[in-house]
Amino acid sequence: MEDMVRLVHSVAPALAAVGALAVALVAPALLSAAVPARLADVPAGTSIMLTATGIGAVHGGADPANAIVFQVPEPMRRQATGDESVAVLKSGDGEQRVSVSVTDGITDFATAAPRMLLPLRAAGVAARFDGGVVDAGEFHGLTCELPDTAGGVCAVAASGDVGVTILVTGPTREAGLHLIAEVLNSTKAVEA
Repeated sequence: MEDMVRLVHSVAPALAAVGALAVALVAPALLSAAVPARLADVPAGTSIMLTATGIGAVHGGADPANAIVFQVPEPMRRQATGDESVAVLKSGDGEQRVSVSVTDGITDFATAAPRMLLPLRAAGVAARFDGGVVDAGEFHGLTCELPDTAGGVCAVAASGDVGVTILVTGPTREAGLHLIAEVLNSTKAVEA
């Protein structure tokens, strides 16, 4: 029973956050015809704080971190999501798009990492691990690809019990991996 509780604490927050990311990637195309996107210019170096939601955010464990702060690596436009655990950014020319999400309560990253991709697959977005690793700043994890999306790459990573999922679409896979590394290098797990 203890393993089941640990699994719920590791997986449920990750699934919720990645589900929100899937919606953030898929829904804008559907909504753009009906509702104009609200975008705000964000200069390079601007700090963005994302706070985890769900079970993990109130787990009360020994690690008080339940949020992340990262710096925008280049001038971008931030799209309103209505979710404090997700940020969606677009490059000024619209060629590159990045979504960052945070979860809390990751107690077993090896178990949680594959499940962090399940909501994407459920939303019809192909995502699979590509065998790569990411080791940037405080975060360590795995890279993945979005084979049906132009320049589509992603990463799931953790620092302590805080997990981050980053999805990037754009001109090339290499540009996406570079953007993931830049975001993670500036990311810090913090207490909200």
